[in-house]
Amino acid sequence: MKKWLVTTGFLLGMIVGNGQAFAADDDTGTPDAEELSYKEKKDLLTETALEYDIPPEILKAIAYEEAQMRQFTEDGEPVMNENEDGGIGIMQVTLNEDDFENREVDRERLKNDTAYNIQIGAELLNEKWEWTENLIPQVNNGDRHILENWYFAVLAYNGLDRRNDPNVSDDTYQEDLYGTMTSRNLLPSVDLPEFDAEYREGENRMRFSEDDLHVTTETKTPSTQMFETGTKVYSYAEEPGSTINFRLEPSLSSRQVGDVPLYMPLTVEGELEHDNSRDNHFGFYPFHYADIHGYMASSYVREGEVTPFYDVRKQEVTEAVGFLEVRGIISGYPDGTFRPYEPILRRHAAAMLADALQLSTPDEYTMKATDMESDDLGYNSMKAMEYHGLMTGSNGNIRPNEYMTRAQMASVLTAAFEETLPAPSGNHNFDDVPADFWNYDAINQIYQSGLSNQDPFRPGEDVTRSQFALFLKRAMTLE
Repeated sequence: MKKWLVTTGFLLGMIVGNGQAFAADDDTGTPDAEELSYKEKKDLLTETALEYDIPPEILKAIAYEEAQMRQFTEDGEPVMNENEDGGIGIMQVTLNEDDFENREVDRERLKNDTAYNIQIGAELLNEKWEWTENLIPQVNNGDRHILENWYFAVLAYNGLDRRNDPNVSDDTYQEDLYGTMTSRNLLPSVDLPEFDAEYREGENRMRFSEDDLHVTTETKTPSTQMFETGTKVYSYAEEPGSTINFRLEPSLSSRQVGDVPLYMPLTVEGELEHDNSRDNHFGFYPFHYADIHGYMASSYVREGEVTPFYDVRKQEVTEAVGFLEVRGIISGYPDGTFRPYEPILRRHAAAMLADALQLSTPDEYTMKATDMESDDLGYNSMKAMEYHGLMTGSNGNIRPNEYMTRAQMASVLTAAFEETLPAPSGNHNFDDVPADFWNYDAINQIYQSGLSNQDPFRPGEDVTRSQFALFLKRAMTLE
């Protein structure tokens, strides 16, 4: 898979942790009076994208790649393609004479009406999307709200031409565009599909066989700019322990009125708003937080419901519990508590791991442990753990209702995440775990990989619910 690795350290500081501006809010880029402000153009691009059910991130990136979000030159003339292929305006709409006539597109409006140019560009992009599973492959499940899924429609917008084949060219339109989209929206890296196109003799046009009309990507990044008023969301950032700047106005230069910790449940209070920077493609959502009305950047908002457990105080635990809850791995109790300091039962740990690893068990498999019946609570999870060799118990018993010890946790997690946990660089000399301890190797690997930093390790102590949440989250996010 090709991956866009976006360096967001500098940009991240604008929204997470300080109030420095990424780009001047009053920089319009052109003195011409006919040119709309960048705020107005981003508003139009977003409004039009939503009308056509296109992620606004995609449409903004096209406008940026095609014409640097300009409709007019500094001399007040419409932006025309410098290669004289007929591209017009902010979306560089390119049509032949038959297209102008058959589509009833007004050439002069394309040149002088920014909103009209954006609308026609969106129509053309949507038309390319409709080629999916016919002229171009479908990406993943074809969900229109997933950014990676627009790869071939974006490619086709510029042309199904050999020059846009990454197997032929090192500089393709769609890959440049995805680099722009991720960096300008402060999004994590995305994987782009690999594919093999076919060419007829004497032609440069890409063609795809029936066997190549479906491709997948490892990442599936949802748009963060399509939320409606009332949508339940939560604050999110890749870096643990971050806080998100909460601002008085929808602008990076606006006064900061607070910090929002990660995995804080929020409700969208209105439409996405923009600043006047050409280079910031994210927008700002209005929220009420801590009895204050303010704005947060869309880059750090994700859709989903997070429970505000009132008995979870530490931020690292809040993030771990939120991370697992939005993935359907963990839940609290009906009274609104999580009970972080209660020891975790082996069957509860098994249920979390089975969901986290998406474990399945053949229908014909019969559980070997003799201390569980098929109608016992947690039976399927324990059966999956036994089948995959992650939790086997002893003396024929898997002991679902016993508490899990820290030593057992180390054995289970090293087996579950064997492929991603780094090998230990040496043997740590623990105060309370001798080298001949029954699972010293597992405890040593857990310690050296950073899942635990405790020495003494306390191998015989029961693992609490919050500790297991922390261990599991760390294991799932190791790179």
